[in-house]
Amino acid sequence: MQSTCDLVIVGAGAAGLAAARAARAAGLNIEVVEAASRIGGRGFTDTTTFPAPFDLGCQWLHAASINPYTKAADRLGFRYRKDPFVYRIHDGTWWLNDTLVEEFGASLAATYDRVAALGEAGEDVPAARAIDPADPWGSLFRRAYTGYMAWPPEEVSTFDTSRFHFTDEDWPVEGGYGALVAAEGADIEVNLDCPVKSIDWGGSEVMVGTAKGMIFCRAVLVTVSVGVLQAERIKFFPLLPDWKLDALGHLRMGHAEKVGFWMKRNIFAGMGPHFTMLNWDSAPTAGFVCKPFDRPMATLFASGPFARDLFAQGMDAAIAEAKSLLGKVFGADVLKEIATARATGWVSDPYTLGAYSVLSPGGGEARAELARPIDDKVFFAGEAASPDGFSTAHGAYNSGLTAAALIADALK
Repeated sequence: MQSTCDLVIVGAGAAGLAAARAARAAGLNIEVVEAASRIGGRGFTDTTTFPAPFDLGCQWLHAASINPYTKAADRLGFRYRKDPFVYRIHDGTWWLNDTLVEEFGASLAATYDRVAALGEAGEDVPAARAIDPADPWGSLFRRAYTGYMAWPPEEVSTFDTSRFHFTDEDWPVEGGYGALVAAEGADIEVNLDCPVKSIDWGGSEVMVGTAKGMIFCRAVLVTVSVGVLQAERIKFFPLLPDWKLDALGHLRMGHAEKVGFWMKRNIFAGMGPHFTMLNWDSAPTAGFVCKPFDRPMATLFASGPFARDLFAQGMDAAIAEAKSLLGKVFGADVLKEIATARATGWVSDPYTLGAYSVLSPGGGEARAELARPIDDKVFFAGEAASPDGFSTAHGAYNSGLTAAALIADALK
């Protein structure tokens, strides 16, 4: 690892890898440091637990037609599916018929439109404000929204929903989105197992203190999660300015976790890939992705405070609860068909401390303020800094490109 350079990039997730390539192309001498023992950040594909790849983090090419990873997938030979998103609804006793499912779909779309309209009108209020109290599907909308945003609509600003660039294209990556992120960034030299402890930006040079020594540079790009910044895992000298701390105070880490089950046989015979929604009074904010890529799999997707509290207890507790829900929905006999199970643990991962960022009501322009550089020395990128792609790998990627352009201009 070199001791001096133009730019230190902290974190080798989607943002850091994209920024590294762009900064390198701009002629900057860079050093990329990553606390974990792998690249990819919250894009991580497990290729050993099951007979097929299993994404522990990001899984779908959201906004696929404008997603830079779609072109990367085509270039690198990663296949993806363009099938429409199909869902079924279970009421705790049996499946709702197609007419009721369509009725919920119409309600879901209308409520999302109202959320977006509030945000577009400048109403920085809880997304729950858009839920019609007379709508019988209100509770299921709350669960669905929490699943998308990783936090309940009562505590998410309408600005987030209204500003996210939806294209209704969510294409899962067959070989794993995490594997795609890693393959796309494979040409970037990264110092792994090298957590950053401190960033001293008070002098003419920036001093980045790592587990492997000090690096002196002209600028630093910080791409770690909001959770890591809020936990002060990196010490800044001087302290971050009040406006930056205020921006961080209006953001939080949402929670999204998974338990994957590989079955001994195809328990979904006659069905295509689909998402099972849970709709009974005490149902948690969770659901099952079933038969992805026609594989004999069922994956529990848990979100919000439910996911945070359950998965903080450890993988065994998460798997046990997922089995209980699987048996309730598909029948107790299905539990005999489980061959292998794997749970995520983003809530306790010291390098993420959660899934992805959420803007609190009243948070205003916190995402833009998070992205704003400090004295042309300390720059920030990552999904939380994306104005219209937060929570996604492509949002992080694009924020890295934006930051790299700012840095190249500042260091001319």
